[in-house]
Formats: sequence, structure tokens, C-alpha cells
Amino acid sequence: MIKNYLNTAFRSFAKNKAYTTINIAGLVIGISFSCMLYVYVSNELSYDTFHTKSDRIFRTLTIDKRAPENIRRFSVSVPPLGPALMSNYPEVEDMVRLHRFTGQVVFEMNGQNFQERNWFTADPNFFNVFDYTFLSGDKATALKEPFSLVLTESMSKKYFGDRNPIGEIIEKCSFGSVKITGVIKDPPDNSHLPFDLLFSNVRTDKNWANYLNNWESYSYIVTYTYIVLNESGSIQGLKSQMPEFQERHLGKFRDIIAFDFQPLEEIYLGSANIEEMYPVSRQGQRSYVYIFSSMGLFLLVIACINYINLATTKGMIRAREVGIRKVVGARKGQLIVQFLTESLVITLVSMVIAIGVMDIVFPYFNQITGKEFDITWETLSSYLPPLLTIALIIGFISGSYPAFYLAKLRPVASLRGKEVITVGQIGLRKILVIFQFVLTIVMIVSTMVVGQQMNFIQGKNIGFDKEHLMVIDINSGEVRSKFQTLKNEYAKIPGVLHAAVSTRVPGEWKNILELYVRTNTSADSLKTYFMGFDEDMLATYQMQLTSGRYFSSNGHSDSSSVLLNESAVKALRLTDPLGTVLKIPTDEGEVHATVIGVLKDFHFQSLHEKIAPIIIGAWNNPFQIIDYFTLKVSGDIKKVIEAVTLVHEKFDQFTPIEYHFLDQQLESSYVAEKRASMIFRMGGGLSIFVSCLGLLGLASYNIQRRTKELGIRKVFGASGLHLFLLLSSTFTKQVGFAFLIATPVAWYVMNEWLKGFEYRISLHAGFFLLAGTIALVIALASTSYRALKSAHANPLNSLRQE
Repeated sequence: MIKNYLNTAFRSFAKNKAYTTINIAGLVIGISFSCMLYVYVSNELSYDTFHTKSDRIFRTLTIDKRAPENIRRFSVSVPPLGPALMSNYPEVEDMVRLHRFTGQVVFEMNGQNFQERNWFTADPNFFNVFDYTFLSGDKATALKEPFSLVLTESMSKKYFGDRNPIGEIIEKCSFGSVKITGVIKDPPDNSHLPFDLLFSNVRTDKNWANYLNNWESYSYIVTYTYIVLNESGSIQGLKSQMPEFQERHLGKFRDIIAFDFQPLEEIYLGSANIEEMYPVSRQGQRSYVYIFSSMGLFLLVIACINYINLATTKGMIRAREVGIRKVVGARKGQLIVQFLTESLVITLVSMVIAIGVMDIVFPYFNQITGKEFDITWETLSSYLPPLLTIALIIGFISGSYPAFYLAKLRPVASLRGKEVITVGQIGLRKILVIFQFVLTIVMIVSTMVVGQQMNFIQGKNIGFDKEHLMVIDINSGEVRSKFQTLKNEYAKIPGVLHAAVSTRVPGEWKNILELYVRTNTSADSLKTYFMGFDEDMLATYQMQLTSGRYFSSNGHSDSSSVLLNESAVKALRLTDPLGTVLKIPTDEGEVHATVIGVLKDFHFQSLHEKIAPIIIGAWNNPFQIIDYFTLKVSGDIKKVIEAVTLVHEKFDQFTPIEYHFLDQQLESSYVAEKRASMIFRMGGGLSIFVSCLGLLGLASYNIQRRTKELGIRKVFGASGLHLFLLLSSTFTKQVGFAFLIATPVAWYVMNEWLKGFEYRISLHAGFFLLAGTIALVIALASTSYRALKSAHANPLNSLRQE
């Protein structure tokens, strides 16, 4: 029986090659693209689930309530929090802390200096909380002794090749002499916390001991605390006890600081409103998970609609076949199974072809998403379940209606060719085509809006010249003490137009210092950001001074002088800011600073953020030390970099030079949006193509059904243009209805997406009108060939057809 079903199915495919090709092409595109998006979304949702205790691990958060209208959440915590939670609450089974003191770790290997940025120091029980596979060493003791180091497999191979490094001593390291005690497999890509080096305690001084016990310590050292609840523990129960706990431990901060807990499995996608002190953890965006899931579903639905429309339309051709089968005794159930078998065969064949397409396309898809997906025998086993699921769902959904519709045809009417296509079937097809165009128009609008927003970001005036700015990290106290000499040496290099130093740079990716300031006329403090500039930053970045003066070349004379941006002037409500004395509290007492100038607003953060008030102090300010050189360069950049490196090595023999170009760094703030833009383009293009395939097939069968009608009209004098307009009018009306439905949907979706940018384009009618026009052109282009061919055909041939 099954063999007979399959034979019949393949005979039908061979007889209707165009129909089969169109369906398979649409399904291959729908299955392959939706499966790739499924793999991507599954990977995004799988972050940190590889830890056996992942459902019981929580990261502690610090809540800053000083500004009730702007409550802020931080991923860091005070160092004694974890031990206190564990000793006070039995439901806290374990805890571990990670620390960062500086941006990079420098060490010497074989006479050459290296630097690494992905590192932490951790408590000895780190590997009891998190699961990593040890290749060498013992996880129970690897971090037990101070100055121990655990390497990832890639770091071990980078520095030691195939040799086992256990027991090796690195004498010259940023932290002193350290001993390698373990090698682990590289952390999986779906971990929010990537690292290459994991140190045990590398600080044993009294200050460090004081830091670990200080409930008021929020310094340049950052601490991340993770707790593990026991099997019966409730995080809600623990949260309910926090007010009393905070009252007992936070002292004078108890009214403005609070603690919260974030599930480990939600960190990657749930940290959009949680601030990082260092950009150390990976973060995704939940909105894109929803968007990409919808895109994959849209494309599958469009492919399914194509199949249903073509299958029901093709019923007029297969009606006699159904009638003959019923006359010779075929039951309705057998016919349903037959047509479902055809549908499933088509989808399974499409699935097999889709695997090959995925293998070809994955390298390009990886470039867009930043992932490392591929088709191997190992990964294929993980892809097959979703592929089979998608194929079976499509097969049943796409084949069910045509199967039941064809199976219920009455044999006498079928043999006579009557009542094959009913008003109900035609109405359903129209609804499906309209829905297909709704999805297509939404995709077109989304593609255009995302693209325009990215163009807006790249072309927006951000208040300074970001081009050809080479930013060099200052990672040595010795360099800081000789910065003026080093800066002068940089300025002498051919191709270096300007050289400057600063504590932070516009477009900063690290945490920016925040201060609370007030004036003599205001008792309330204003939270502002702070950066320290030297006298050459204005010229280097080409920022605009709107009033007052800039810092003089004699930096020491301006150590207590500051500039404000326009937003700070407004926030402080200063009508004449020049000469205003600002009062700024610090741990050492209140500092007074005099305003000497006002800078035009510039974007010192990404365009996701609104320009906030900022104070610009001199390089030798009392709040923050210098951390960067910035060079304005031109000409042969490669030669400039070589010369800059030589100057750096002359003054700092231990720390390798670390630099980047600011425009590239700024672009990295919009990586997610760029990826979304490219995926939208890909999805939009494929949706249009699949829709064109379906419309081409549908137009062919519609014209075939109306062959005699067209011949009669032509005999009575209808022109070719009249017939073309007659055949195209149906699709034109359907596009019009789809446009009315799609416009509010697309507006809502894109308006919500644009809310993620403080500075964004406006959603104007042009986007929607252009999308509707494109959809209409697609419909007309897809049907024009068959319509024109029919319009110019000899009417006698049409009338002779049975």
C-alpha cells in the first residue's frame, strides 16, 4: 500500500514538473533559512545551561536608588556580600566571587612580552559552582594556593604548544610569579562569562584583606558574586529577607543601596538594563530572538501558503483522477493518505536539499551572526530533530487542506469537470495570498527601516571628528609619570597631526566616572559624568567651544578648572556658567572646581544613550588619572603604527602596545543592529523570492482555468492590454488589502525597535508606500509573463481546448 502511494506520488511529480519545482524551491528556502534561524535562536537561548547547577545559580546585583527617577542596576557587588549570604541563610549552598583589577594582564614568555584581557581572579571553589572540563590538573586544588593559574586549552597551546604546562612558573607577570596548576577545555561559546586565564588570589597584602571585608567598597576593583541555592531553596524567599539583611550590613548606604539576584540562565539575554563596570561579559538582546524567530516562521508560512494555493488550484487538473479513483472503489481515507503522502514526500525531499543549502550558506551566515555553525556528522545529529519537525509540520499543514478538499470531490462532478473550484476555495486562496503579502510587506518595511537607521547612525554628526583617531591605552605607571615626554615623541612622528592624553575618550566603551555636583545656589546634587582632558584634546577631536576658554598649555594652573557640556549647563540651570564654582564630594572631602568654558554637546556614549551632563576636567584633576593617548593620524597608517610602536617600546619595555582606531570601536557598539540589518535583508529577499514563485505558479493555473474565457473575450474585441489588466487586477486588489493590514503591524514592530535608540529616524509614510509599491511590482512582475503570453495567444487555440 505504501509503495503504491509513493509510486503514485512520484508519477504525479513527474507529470507536473513545474508545480513540483516551484513547491520544492519554496520549501527548500523556507526550511533552510528557518532552520538556520532556529539554530541561531536555540544557541541564544542556551547560554549557561551547560552548568549542572545552572537553574540554582544566581548573580548578585547592586541596586543604586540615589535617584528615584532613575534607579540603576549593576552587575557588581561588595566583596563581603557572598560570604555573608552563605553564613546567614542555610538555603545558600555555595558562593564564588570573581575579581578584576585592571584591563589587561602582562607576562613574559621566552623573552617576549604578551598581554591578555580575558582574565579573572576567583575563589578556590570556582569549579564547584561552574562546570568546566579539566584536561590537566585537579579542579579541587587548582585555585587553592595563592598565585595559581588555570589556562584554557587554546592559551596552553598558544604559549606551550603540545607540552603539558602543569607546574610551569611564569616569573614575570603583572601580579608577580604565578604557577600553572590546571588546563581546562575552552569555555563554550554559549557562556556569558568568557575567560582565557583564571587566577587564584594574587593579592595577599593588608589592603586586599580590608577590601574583602569592606561593605562600602566600590572602587576600581570590581567583584562579581554568584550564589548557589540548595535543592529546596527559593530565590523569592531569599529576596524577602534582604531588607533586614541590608539594614544590618549597609550602614549609611542602607537607604540608597539594595541587593537583588539574577538567574544565571537569564544573564545573557536579560541584562539590557544592567550596567557593567568592565565590558567583560557577553550580552544578547531578547528582542532579536523574538524578531528572528518570527522571520523564520514568516518564511515557513509563506512557503506553506504557496503549497496550499498551488495544490488546491491544481485540483482542477487532478479532479478527473480523483473521480476515476472513487469510481473504481477508492475510499475517502485512502485519497487523503495519498495526497498527504505527496505533501510529506515533497517536504522530506526539500529537507534533504535544505541540508545541502545550509552547508553552503552557513559560512556566510556565520559572518553575519558572529557564530560558528557548520554541518558535520556530529552537528547534523543536533540539526535533524528540528529539520524533521519543521518538515513534518509543513507537510501536514500544507497537505491537509488540499488532501481533504480533493478527497471530498464528488466523482460524477469530477469526471464532468464541474464544481471542482468552488467559491469557498477561491476565497481561501485569496485570503492566503493576502496574508502572504502582509508578511512580505512587513518584511520589506522592516528591512528598509533597519537599513535607514544604520545609515543614520553612521552619518550622524556626533560632535567630534571620529576619523583617523588612534587611541593608545596607558597600562603602566611609569608611562603615566613620563606621559609628556612620550606624547612629544608621538607628535614628532610623520603622519601624526595631533597628540593628546585623557582619562577617558569620547565614545568610551568602558565605565565612565560619575560625580555628584552642586552649586552655591542649589542644595540638590546633580549626577554627571566626568572625563579629564589635556590642552590638546580639543584640537585632536575637533570639538567646539561655545563660550569661555579651554585649558591652557600650563596644565598645573588649571587643575581645579572644568568645562561643562551644554546638557550640564541646562541640568544645573546656569544662565551664566562661566566662573561658577562647583562643589564635588569625594572620599577625601569636598573639591571645588571653577567653570571656565562650555563645550557644544557631543556623543561621548553610543547613540543608544541620550547625551547626558558631563564635566571635563584637566588631565591632572583630583578624580581620575589619565588612561589614554589619542593621536590624529594621516598618510601611511601602517608606517605610523610601526613608528608609534617603536616609541612605546622605548618607554615601556614590559607592556606591549595596545591600541585601536576610535571609529572602529564606535561601530562595535552597533554590532547587533548591523547583524539584524543583514539578516533582515536576507529574510526580506528570500520572502520576496518565495512569494514570486508562488504567484508565478498561481498565475499559471489561474490563466489555465480561464483559457476559454480569455479566448471568447479576445474574439469579441478585447485588447491585449485589457486582458493583461483583467488578469492582474485580482492580485492588485489583494496587494491593496494586504497593504492596509500590514501597515499598522509594520509600524508597531518598527516603532518598538526604534525605541532602543535615543537618536533615531522617524517612521514616515514613505516607508510604507514604497513597501506597498514594491509588493505590487512583485505581484505584477510575477504574473506579467503568463498574462502577456495569454493575452497575445491565438483565441482559436483557446476555444478548441476541452
